[in-house]
Amino acid sequence: MKSNCIIQNNLIQYEHFLAKGSKTILFLHGWRSEGSIWHDIAMELQKEKCNVFTLDLPGFGGSSVPGKVFTVTDYATIVSDFIEKMKIKKVTPVGHSFGGRVALRVTSTNSTHIEKLVLVDSAGFVQKEKQLLKRLSKLVKPVFAPSYMQGIRKKIYTMLGAEDYLATPELQKTFVNIVGEDLSADMPRIQVPTLLIWGSQDTDTPLLYGEKMKGLISHSQLIVIPDAGHFSFLDKPKEFYTALMNFV
Repeated sequence: MKSNCIIQNNLIQYEHFLAKGSKTILFLHGWRSEGSIWHDIAMELQKEKCNVFTLDLPGFGGSSVPGKVFTVTDYATIVSDFIEKMKIKKVTPVGHSFGGRVALRVTSTNSTHIEKLVLVDSAGFVQKEKQLLKRLSKLVKPVFAPSYMQGIRKKIYTMLGAEDYLATPELQKTFVNIVGEDLSADMPRIQVPTLLIWGSQDTDTPLLYGEKMKGLISHSQLIVIPDAGHFSFLDKPKEFYTALMNFV
């Protein structure tokens, strides 16, 4: 059953899969997604007596849109406060893509309650095309003002791989903040055991990213799931679940 709480004046929706085991797992979704994407995996983990939370990050699912432009740190603070509010002593965050960014920042800045870390096809580096998007969004805004220019605008952003930017208009400035921040400096600060799970065919956050993260994060291991894409946990759920359970 889904529940709500208030954190820093934000309505946060979450689901708690209660179990009496000693392990607690917190799932963090990617951009344009929500906590329910983890539902089937959470149900399986509950059967194994893992205490599981799935969270809708601000602006997604049933959680309210932030009243200000957010940064990665703002999202991380929400997650840290959620952990405190739920009185979780030790937790393993599992972050996919954008959720991986958030999990990285939480773990690197406030690891008190973090037992282990799992990053799934995670973002964390700045892609050159995303840097171009940030500059372009400032330069072309006046040009795109007329309504007849909106079709051209969409074509250009789609060409840049920026569908996420267009799909969440109320979060566009937040999106630019998120993709424009490089978390390379956070990675060496992570001292908890870390599992990197990557789809071999991921084109959004390529396997090269996972290999690079492995080199920057101590005590980390990389598991590559063959023939899986950016949503490796959906493409190959059995392989993903096995890797996760063996690590947790």
